[in-house]
Amino acid sequence: MTQQLESDPQWLSFRRALEAAIGVPLAQYKEPQMKRRLASLMTRRGISSWAAFSRAIAGDPKLLAEVRDTLTINVSEFFRQPERFRDLEVRWFPQLLRERRSLKIWSAGCSIGCEPYTIAMILDRIDPQGRHSILATDVDMPILSRAKDGAGYLPSEVRSVPPDYLKRYFVKEDGTFRVIDEIRRKVTFRRHDLLTDAYPSDLDLIACRNVVIYFTDEAKTHIYAGFSRSLRPGGVLFVGGSEMIMRSGEIGLRTAGVNLYQRAA
Repeated sequence: MTQQLESDPQWLSFRRALEAAIGVPLAQYKEPQMKRRLASLMTRRGISSWAAFSRAIAGDPKLLAEVRDTLTINVSEFFRQPERFRDLEVRWFPQLLRERRSLKIWSAGCSIGCEPYTIAMILDRIDPQGRHSILATDVDMPILSRAKDGAGYLPSEVRSVPPDYLKRYFVKEDGTFRVIDEIRRKVTFRRHDLLTDAYPSDLDLIACRNVVIYFTDEAKTHIYAGFSRSLRPGGVLFVGGSEMIMRSGEIGLRTAGVNLYQRAA
């Protein structure tokens, strides 16, 4: 994929230094959004220029971590948009399980783990003896480490969890919530870059919600085409509430419901 040329040498120098520091390629992120988020952080920190920002992150690991979190948009919660997960529970998982007894699922851009753990809980509820593969990936290693721990979730991050799920699958400790080990063991976490790494294959479900909206149109095309190739015929792509795939038929996907696309047979 081609990269857009940047006319501001200070910005380009800062971006290159930041890419090296956090290990996340930034050329395919939407530049206006990225600059707005960073400019807000600069204002809060009293930093006046990109060059000064480069010097600041070089000498302040905590600031670097804050920058990484700002850019990788690690905002998530369990059962985000509960009605969409209810649709998976009552319609799509039963349908997929009629076609294959062991499902292969990928949560791409999993952030702190809420999404893959939600999927694991639903499958445990409707198919407790099932041996399903749930892969959860993100580009951010510190966030993946937190997700793998499955602990320290705030009340705001479990606010949409149905009461029976909260009682069955979480332990409350010191004002936060921990996912029970039985569910943690059902999810495999791995670092993955949606722009550069190979995608898994023969998948029944890909969940990638509120991730692709931060990328350029060129990057979106690359990612959605990769998702389509990764799904088996009949497999389902689950996207975020504000995401829509334009001309989805050109990459082998058809609209299958709200925030859902299905790989053509």
